[in-house]
Amino acid sequence: MSIDHLLGKVHNCDCLEFMRQLPDKCVDLVLTDPPYGIERFKSKDGGNSNKIKSFGDRDTAWNKDKPSMNYFDEIFRISKKQIIFGMNNFTLPQSEYFIVWDKGQKMPSFAECELAWTNIKVPAKIISERFEMDKQHPAQKPINLWWKIISNYASDLPIVFDPFMGSGTTAVACERLGRKWFGCELEPKYVEIANKRIEAERAQLK
Repeated sequence: MSIDHLLGKVHNCDCLEFMRQLPDKCVDLVLTDPPYGIERFKSKDGGNSNKIKSFGDRDTAWNKDKPSMNYFDEIFRISKKQIIFGMNNFTLPQSEYFIVWDKGQKMPSFAECELAWTNIKVPAKIISERFEMDKQHPAQKPINLWWKIISNYASDLPIVFDPFMGSGTTAVACERLGRKWFGCELEPKYVEIANKRIEAERAQLK
């Protein structure tokens, strides 16, 4: 089964059902930042912790639940290599390889770094990259962070898939690097934002 007709697009759908239609090992790399699930951060009195507020109180519907193991089973089935952010939030296979993202922020109520699980055999690295000021998604990662990861970890992995595309950072980074990509996003408003960012990147590259 060819996946050529799926490339270069953000598919507005539940990624689990989408991945179930894909053949085994059809993707070279899954690079993704799944929702971590904010319900577990709620205080017992019903209030929100600083952790929830850091995601943005006005936009939390996308992050109420973290993916079940079924999602990760499909990710591992369809892809050869994986880089999955939020490794401390999920039960993933044992691996001695990981990436540390140093956010460059020292605020007491915010995490100074994030961890990414990977099965790519590169010794653990610390990548420093600050947040971008024009975030369009509460958990949007910096394009330069994704650019560095793809450049340093995936030089021989031409097709990239992101099942939790959000505002499209994975797609924009792949466009910038000339990589083939595709992804899924469930929320229509983020699909629209992602498509606008991708169109702007393609226009700039031309």
